[in-house]
Amino acid sequence: MKNNDMRKELAQLGGGAHTLAIQILGNSDDAADAVHDAFVKVLARPEGFDRSRGALKPWFLRVVRNRCIDLLRKRPQVAELSDSGYVNSDPIDPGPVPDQYLEIQERDQQLASALTKLSVDQRQIVVLRDYLDLPYAEIADVLGTAPGTVMSRLHRARLALREALGGSDDE
Repeated sequence: MKNNDMRKELAQLGGGAHTLAIQILGNSDDAADAVHDAFVKVLARPEGFDRSRGALKPWFLRVVRNRCIDLLRKRPQVAELSDSGYVNSDPIDPGPVPDQYLEIQERDQQLASALTKLSVDQRQIVVLRDYLDLPYAEIADVLGTAPGTVMSRLHRARLALREALGGSDDE
């Protein structure tokens, strides 16, 4: 794959990669650094990507994920995730009335807070599936695991998220 072609494809993946990085790292600045580092690494060695082994998207998201994990390892052990680092990748419909807007904003804040209570592994699998809408096979590629493992981990992560939101099984 030519460097210019790869650069164009990667540019389209930037938003999803940034969303994943924010959810892993907890703030936008570190996420931007991680995504930038991943871009630089990939573009410096485009031959590292082998199209016969899969699509560019899961491979690049795996590079971003690994860079985020490297950054987490370098942090002090007692790092707090800030709620302000949450970015909703879905735009809010511009049409709601003020009461609806307030409800949406409150729900988004509750979700952001609940996501910070999940482990990094749980948070990233929820983001990959529910925010970036990746299929199980691509998530498996990103995480380096089997699709069945992805499904079971996602189920457990969603249960943990429901618990963090204060919900019960009958909701």
